[in-house]
Amino acid sequence: MAADFILDTVAICFAVFFMTAPLSQAIDVCGTPAKVRYVNPINLLCFYLNCMTQLAYGLFLPVPPVVPCNAYGVGVAIFSTSACWWFARKEQHAINWDRTAAIGTLLAVLLSATIFAFAALESAADVGVLGMLVGIIMYGAPLSSMKEVLKTKSSETLPVMQSFLGFLNSSCWFTVGVRTGKVPVWGPNVIGMMLSLLQLALILKYPAKTGGPEQQDFIPVLAEHSLADIARVVSADLAERLADGSESISDFMKRSSQDLSSFFSPNRGNEYISLDGEARIECRLGLLHSLSSEADIIRHRSR
Repeated sequence: MAADFILDTVAICFAVFFMTAPLSQAIDVCGTPAKVRYVNPINLLCFYLNCMTQLAYGLFLPVPPVVPCNAYGVGVAIFSTSACWWFARKEQHAINWDRTAAIGTLLAVLLSATIFAFAALESAADVGVLGMLVGIIMYGAPLSSMKEVLKTKSSETLPVMQSFLGFLNSSCWFTVGVRTGKVPVWGPNVIGMMLSLLQLALILKYPAKTGGPEQQDFIPVLAEHSLADIARVVSADLAERLADGSESISDFMKRSSQDLSSFFSPNRGNEYISLDGEARIECRLGLLHSLSSEADIIRHRSR
């Protein structure tokens, strides 16, 4: 069907965009090496391991559509991790890139080689099951720094592009999985959606911040956080406008109901509806003019 073809194409495109996400951090670090302190190695290592697992599954089952984007993702992960390690060597504040991160990098490489060998010699289908678990871990990897985010009230270590594109990617593949009825496709991605949403909520709630330009070792946060700043300002402005609009509409409706009630209520003064059944209705034009003026004021405020 045309709808399925379009959905699959969109999902593949978002997968490629998601695979590109770590490049935004790597390129930023290449431009300003000190920014490597804001990059969490766990994110890159889990990203690498996920792409390698999916690549082995796609090559040896085989599942050809899985191969291109994950091969691209492996290349992005290797470049990004290598660039960060290169600049972290001389950066004293890159505390995340320590001996533990080095051991983790070595284990990720060995584990990915083992997975490749198992997929080629034993069972690629079992590697596919493992890939679901690794995919969930990858989506949740940025939350490894959640304790630090809550403590410092700053989202500087959370990857904005990876979280945002991860949400779009998992949303598309969740839809594909539901339409095709494949649990291995929609299962991990529904969890990925929730984890990505949690990361985006933390990014919006806690702006990325540093000690300030007056400090001697001040380093600007990663450039991708400027997108989060824009989204934060736009969402706050939209919420304010909606609140003002709803308040104005509520006030208008309240006044209108009061005016209409007085307009149609029996009265022996200048405006009334007679009780004897005769169509004797006298009204002041000023009341209608007042209603029209209030409507104009509300429309002006809404703009």
